[in-house]
Amino acid sequence: MPLDLVPAPAAPKPVLLRDVPGASAVLTEEALALAAELQTRFAPRMQALDVARARRQERADAGRLPDYLEETTATRKGIWSCAPAPEALRDRRLCLVTGAEAGALATARGAGASAMIVDLDEATAPGFANLVAGIAALTATADDPLPMLIRPRPLERDEPALLIGGHPVSAGLFDLALIVTHLAAPLSARGMGPWLQIGGIDSHREARLWSEILAICETRAELAPNTLRAEVAIETVNAGFEMDEILWELRDRAVGLTSRAAPLAASYLRLMRAHEAALLPATLDPQAAFLGTCAARMVKVAHRRGTHAIAEAPAGTDPALLRGPLDEGCDGLRLDAPDRIAPARAAVERALPGAHQIGRPRQYFRISPEMLLKPQAGPVTEAGLRGTVHIAIAALAAWIAGRGPVRIEDGLHGLASADLARARLGQWLAHGAAVEMEAGDSRRMTADWLAALIHEEIVALVEWLGPHSFHRGRYASAARIVQEAACASPQPDHVVRLAAPLLDTLD
Repeated sequence: MPLDLVPAPAAPKPVLLRDVPGASAVLTEEALALAAELQTRFAPRMQALDVARARRQERADAGRLPDYLEETTATRKGIWSCAPAPEALRDRRLCLVTGAEAGALATARGAGASAMIVDLDEATAPGFANLVAGIAALTATADDPLPMLIRPRPLERDEPALLIGGHPVSAGLFDLALIVTHLAAPLSARGMGPWLQIGGIDSHREARLWSEILAICETRAELAPNTLRAEVAIETVNAGFEMDEILWELRDRAVGLTSRAAPLAASYLRLMRAHEAALLPATLDPQAAFLGTCAARMVKVAHRRGTHAIAEAPAGTDPALLRGPLDEGCDGLRLDAPDRIAPARAAVERALPGAHQIGRPRQYFRISPEMLLKPQAGPVTEAGLRGTVHIAIAALAAWIAGRGPVRIEDGLHGLASADLARARLGQWLAHGAAVEMEAGDSRRMTADWLAALIHEEIVALVEWLGPHSFHRGRYASAARIVQEAACASPQPDHVVRLAAPLLDTLD
């Protein structure tokens, strides 16, 4: 039976709790009605999938770690392919991530990228007014020729500005409703989407849910089937085991796989929280242990299924380092700033002269379950510990204050970095990690020491910024949340669960 004919509960009238500039043009009756329908139809499924995630975590805590699923063996071993990517998305060698803000969009369009990823989750400054303004900016430039993938916020996050049946709407469903309502017609008319990047998928059943959600959106927007295509970001360990299955569920929509080290590492820490042998060092190598294995499996699975594998660009501007993922088989680089396009282009021209390398023969090794769970070896150093405290507080404060990602040394750090830093502090504290001190001795991680380190960080920030800027920057609130999250047992799924209510209060 077609999805649009499946009986669904009548959607209650949505209740909008905020009024922001541009709301009348963006928060239309049509957009809010679609958000209400999606929430009413799919909320029970989302709740069931959240329970399934919790059960997987309970099994991992008890020592039953993830493995390849026996019931999907035929899918993994079968011979099948994803639908070919649209012509405009076949060259994604240089993918530039940007926020949905008029100035940032203009800069990204002039940077010389092959494609643009408009990230409503992290790269866009948080806050309801920023989201509405971002959708308006996208609508105003929907005729731009640069291919665009739009990343909505996760399904499991709430958007408190809109109530459906007395409950906040899913932020992911709300974003999707706005995208479809305002961008489906102009983009589809030019054969340019809308195309999405979907993050946070933890299992193939969640991918199946996304496929059904997109099918309903196509029906309501009067789009041809499979007009809405999606790149899937592998950001959890469990998704690393189910790449074939995830692509199978989205086989007529998928335009590739990508991965991101920070959320993947945070997922590993969450999954392995009960296992002291999985203690991670202060410095993570994205090419080693579980991170490197997941990246290699992404290329193997994506190319076997005839679709793209896009890598997160290594840090820095050295073309020799930037070409590393391309030499390993990836079809493009995900870049976080326009000034990285030029050095990345030099790497691409040497390593990948064609639009992609999907059909290029490669020798792939067998990837065992143990390889996808292998921890990285290395010490927890005092410098690494202090740096982790700084990133956790600074990145989370920037998010709470509505500023979005913040540059710290050579890296751009957003919500994913804050969550990873918080998770690392929690793991080191939970297992009493031995920290190599700069004086040459070692010291066990304790809650009292973490409190002292956070206090030292606050003092340093006040001296650097001054009391007024420190207060306006929401650093004290971020420090409190980081300390509470790191000391919690069990650890929270994501630091945003603690920070989101504060953002809503301040927004």
